[in-house]
Parts: sequence; structure tokens; C-alpha cells
Amino acid sequence: MDRLPSQDDARPSRPVGRDALARDWAIKVSRTAYIPLSAAKLTEELHELLNLVAEALVGDPQVASLVGTRLVEIHCVGAESLRESIEVLALFVVQEGADARQAALVIGAVSAAYTGAIQAFVLEQQESVSQALLRANRAVQLDLQASEERFEDIFAHSSTGIAMVGLDGELIRANEALCTILRREDVAGMTLADLIAPADLPLINDALAGLRYGRMRRVEERPRLIDRDGEHFRVLLAATVQKDPEDKPQHFVVMIDDDSQLTLLGGRLQYQSLHDALTGLPNRQYLTTRLESLLHSDIEYGVTLYHLDLDAFAVITDGLGREIGDKVLKLVAERLSSVFSAEKAMVARLESDEFAVLVENGPETPDVDTTIRTIEHELAEPVYFGEHGVAVSASIGVLPRLHPGDHPAEVLRASDMTLRRAQRSGRRQWGLQDATQDKREQEEFALAAVMPGAWENGDIEVVFNPVMKLDGSARVCVEAELNWRHRDVGLIAHEKCVGMAEHTGLMLPLGEWMLRTAAESACRYEEMLAVCLTESMANSPDLVRDVRRVLADTGLPAGRLLLGFPVHVLASEDSEAADNLELLSDMGIHIGARDFSGSTAEIELVRSLGVAAVRVKGRCQKPDELVSHVLSDLFGFVHEAGGLVVIDSIEDAEQRDWWSGLGADAGVGPVFCVEPTTEWPDAG
Repeated sequence: MDRLPSQDDARPSRPVGRDALARDWAIKVSRTAYIPLSAAKLTEELHELLNLVAEALVGDPQVASLVGTRLVEIHCVGAESLRESIEVLALFVVQEGADARQAALVIGAVSAAYTGAIQAFVLEQQESVSQALLRANRAVQLDLQASEERFEDIFAHSSTGIAMVGLDGELIRANEALCTILRREDVAGMTLADLIAPADLPLINDALAGLRYGRMRRVEERPRLIDRDGEHFRVLLAATVQKDPEDKPQHFVVMIDDDSQLTLLGGRLQYQSLHDALTGLPNRQYLTTRLESLLHSDIEYGVTLYHLDLDAFAVITDGLGREIGDKVLKLVAERLSSVFSAEKAMVARLESDEFAVLVENGPETPDVDTTIRTIEHELAEPVYFGEHGVAVSASIGVLPRLHPGDHPAEVLRASDMTLRRAQRSGRRQWGLQDATQDKREQEEFALAAVMPGAWENGDIEVVFNPVMKLDGSARVCVEAELNWRHRDVGLIAHEKCVGMAEHTGLMLPLGEWMLRTAAESACRYEEMLAVCLTESMANSPDLVRDVRRVLADTGLPAGRLLLGFPVHVLASEDSEAADNLELLSDMGIHIGARDFSGSTAEIELVRSLGVAAVRVKGRCQKPDELVSHVLSDLFGFVHEAGGLVVIDSIEDAEQRDWWSGLGADAGVGPVFCVEPTTEWPDAG
């Protein structure tokens, strides 16, 4: 639309009173129709229309026709809207002092233009609706045509048998697939009573009646059909009802699949899903299902679960090959089944070289100790594969009496924890469930599992602990440690932190961060920084690289860093710790040996590696005269090798004094520092 003429084009300012009248007009028409304009924009539009009316009152009355047209364009439509608009315009005409004839012509021009615009608007809307209906009807026809074509294509080429069946059960039409399934050349003129086994016919008739009378929308049944030779075979039959435009049932659409092979395949797949492919034993899923069933039943003598893990099975597979390993697993399955053949028991293979036996105890069931000895005896009997005689042993965790109502996942978790505790005692060990120990270990495992998140959130921090000379004369160095301030558990000290991190594999990135953070603080002071390495850190192939980067990035001199290696790791023949130690020592870094116990091998290591300090675990009781003499000689040897003896930890002044009397040089612990701090400790 062309821009409406505005009074502002001819006059320097708007007439007084038109702003208020335009706002009043906007409020009134807004109550009578939906107008897609903001209040401010509508008021501005109506103000312009008042200007046009004013222009028409002093000039050509037909100019006011633009007002009627514009009212329709901004959706001020309807009888109420027109009435409110005429009332406002009548008031405006009076305020403008126009003569009656001119005022009537102006109002008439507005009304006539409004009426014409409304008629055009209605015609346009009707045409739009008509076009939409035509398009929708055409789309429906096209969709119907496409649907019919798709149905015909499916009917002709589907491998599923399809038939149009009359309400009386006669086959109106059938596709070729149905003839193939029925092993008949033609089914024209036949009824469902001719094709369905008499014993199953009432079931199908009832189902079709449910469709016909609206009780069901779709049915599925598994009746037996009759082929041309009179043989019965089971199929999957699905049916729906088609209705005419008046919603009256017209005929049934019946689909038939010969699933006899699928049934066999399904049974086979179900068996495979519940059994181990190698040994044929039930798998973890099957065992869990059986366990859940037993936990919800009342068994007089209870249920016992044995959880076995073959010891050093990798020795067999790595030494003799995977094929021999598989044969051993089959043999173990057979022997375990033999041990429990007289019991009501399920022997299952859980994974790899782990097995489980679920026993429903009876009055004659042997006790756990007898059963364990029988298992060990059977597994220990060698079997020959060619020239190789192979036997195995197993570590076993035992839950001697399961409690009704327990959750299967919790039972298996408890059996796994019991097994792992037995394995920590060595090979061919077994142990009974300890609920208290289970709870404690579960809490520790839970802490270890969330430790990465705690580190990321800043809950784990580096703290500093002074290592003091026992005579109190000086500080030897400052040791960096980890503290975890857990919101529920409280303060978790360094040893527990590194133990959990070492168990989960977090220790390598956490240890590098600890070293870097400590070095950033230590470079501002002149004292020695000590960091004790864990086993994984000492053996890490990236240790030397990480230490080089930390020293380069922080500016800490190599001569002010002491790294403590676990002495038992250095003694291992296949570890990388010794190579790391040599390279770090060449860089000028001081080397310490922690967890020093004084064995011959450790003494030789201290002498050959030239360590700067050895760390000895503290003790609460003062050693007797013989042990004191041995310790004094040991400390003297360390001194002759050029090292300091550091005691970890010293609890009180009495312990400090008798360690000092034995020849120890320094110590760490509550007697020197009650709680390590995040800031470098004050030298005073």
C-alpha cells in the first residue's frame, strides 16, 4: 500500500488533543478484535488516520475513504470495532468544528470504504479456503492412490502370505506366498475352516469375531494349518478388519508366516545367549537368572556360591598357546561338573578363566572345607596334551549361605570381592565372605571411583610436610603429599590417596600434577623438595620426560629435588625403575629409597645406586636389645654408603629419642608437624 498522507507533511506539529483521542481509540478497538500491532504502533496508526479525517473535513471528503480501508488492513474488523471507530470519529468531527454536511460526507466515505474493504477481505479469505480444500482433496486422492499401489506391490511380492477373507471365512483373494506356505497351487474358493486345524479353528473364529465387533483392533495367534498332504504345521497368523466408508466391517486382511524354522532358530539363539560357546556351561546371564530365582524361594538348607579364578592361567596360554588354553578350560568345566554331579548345582563359566558354582544345599551336601579340597584335588590332576602334562589350581571365594531377598548383582559383587581377597593371600587360596570387610572395601572402591572428579573439582590438593633432623637442629627437606578433603568422609591422607589412585590407574597423571604443583612452590625457596614415587610412577616410561618438563617449566634446579623410589621396585629384574633412576641421577636429581627393610638385596642396592636417603617405616614399640643392635648396624651401613636414614613416621617425642639413639638421622610425622599445609612451611 502507498504511504498514507500525513498531516505532519503539511503542518509543523500535531494538533492538540489528537494524541489522547488516538490512544482512547486504540484501547477501544483492541477490545473488539485481534490486532497484530503493539499498543504504541496501533496508537501511531490511528493518529495518522485522525490526521486524514481532519484533512478530509477541510478538503475532499473522499480522502477519508483511506481511513476505512486502512482500518480493515490493520484488522479492526467486526461490527463492534466499526461502531467504536465511528463513535471516535464523530467525536473528532465535533471537536474539529466541521459543518454537518461535510462531516456526514466524511463519515460516509469512511463507512463505505470500510464496507468495501470488508467484502474484499471476506472474498479473499473464501478463495483461500477454497484453494486449500482443493489442494487437500487432491493430496488425499494422491495419497490414496499411492497407498493402493503400495498395497498391491506388497500383496504381490511379499514373502508373507496375505489373504482377503470375507466375513463368512471364505478366501476372496490370496497372494502367491500364501499358496507356497500352504503348499497348494490355488486356494480359490477355500475357507479358513479348510485350512486351519480343527482344534485351533474355534480360537481363530473367536479372534475374528472380536475384530468384527470392535472388541479388538488386531489379533495375533499361532494356529496349526493343514497343507495339501494333510500335515499340520504351526504358523504366525495376524489379522485386521477393513471397513467401508460407513464404518461397517467389509472383510478381514489375514497375514500368515511359516515360523517353524524361526522357532527352531529362536530356541537355538536362546540357548546360545544363555550358555558359554566354548564349554557349553551356563553363562553369567543364566547364572544370574537362576540365582534370582533361588533368592526368592524358600530352600531349607540354603544356597552356597563358589566363585573360582584359575591361578596364572596366562602362563598356559602364553607358554603353550591359546588352543591348549581352551582345552584346559573345557577340562576344568568337565571336572567341576563331575565334582558337583551328585548335588543340585549349576556350574557356570562367567568370563575368561572365571567359573562359578551355585549349590542348592541338601542334608547330604558336603561342608565347604571338604568341597574345596575335592575341587583342588580334581584340578591338580595333570592332563596330557601331546607331550605336555598340564594341571591348574584356583583361588576360590565362598558365600556359604545366601540370604533370601538379596539382589543377584550384590551377591555376585560380594563373591567377586571375596575372591579378590583370597587372591591377595597368594595362589590356591580360598576365603569365606566377610560382610564387614565387604562394606569397608566397597566404601574404599566407591571413593577410588569418584577420585578423578574430586581432582577435577579441586577437592584434592598438594600439601607440604617437613622432614626434620631428630635432634631438631634443622630441616632436611620438605616433602610433597596429597590430601583429599571429602565432604562426607572428611580428610583423606596421603597414603590412602595414593593407594586408591594407584589401584585405578589415576596415579600417573595425578603424580605428575603433584610434582609440578610442588615444584612451582619450591622454586621460591632454597630448601630441598622431596617427592615419594609410587610403583607405577617409578616404572613409568614417561617419568624422566615428565621430570625434565617440570624442572624446565618451573625453574626448579635439579639439585633441589629428591625422588624416593620404592626399593622393592628397584630390585625387580623386569622393571624400568632402575633405568629411570640412573637417568634422573645423571641429571643431578637426588635419589632416595623408601620402604627400606634392610634385606641383603636392598643393602646391595643402596650401596650400588648411591642413594641420598633411605626411608624406614616407623614402629610404635621400642625394639628390644637384639633388634636395636641390628638396626644400629644397618643404619651405620647406610651412613657409610653416604645416605641419611629417615623414619616414617614418628608419633611422639619418646619415639624420636629412641630412634635417634639407634642412629637414625631424620624423621617425619606428628611429632614435627600435626597436619601438613598447602603452603610451604615456615622455616622457623
